[in-house]
Amino acid sequence: MMATKRLILLRHAKSDWYSGVNYDHDRPLNDRGRRDAPKVGKWLSQNGYKPEHCLCSSAGRTQQTLSLLIHGSGWESIPTDILTDLYHAGESSLVDQIATGFSYCDTLMVVGHNPGMDMVLMRFCPQIESSTNGKLMTTAACAIIGFDGEDLSNPVLIDFRRP
Repeated sequence: MMATKRLILLRHAKSDWYSGVNYDHDRPLNDRGRRDAPKVGKWLSQNGYKPEHCLCSSAGRTQQTLSLLIHGSGWESIPTDILTDLYHAGESSLVDQIATGFSYCDTLMVVGHNPGMDMVLMRFCPQIESSTNGKLMTTAACAIIGFDGEDLSNPVLIDFRRP
């Protein structure tokens, strides 16, 4: 199958639980997260997986992940929508956002959170195996999924990387 649409599903990099911020939404990345995010960008760039558009959760850690990813990729920028609705979004909300995103681009990146990212990956690629901690989308994990059209039919896992 030749994929006509590509989804780059990215979970934010490792966050700092001890940063001292008052709200989970504002939590930044820790040192490991700040190291991993540019590496993911470099990997995406080296493998030709440049998104045309990005949907990113409004949380601090997702926006920081995206910024560091872009820096590591060498890309100048990616047109991005920062969406509060993606902050801890569930499967159906994420799939709706993906379908909407595909209406105006062929390669879409979504930067979000678990458990929603795990649920979306399992929906499209149920054959994928969990990591040793039981999660699919560990921090900074990136899945490339191909589709046969805008209706999200015939999903195929093209590539998958955990740092």
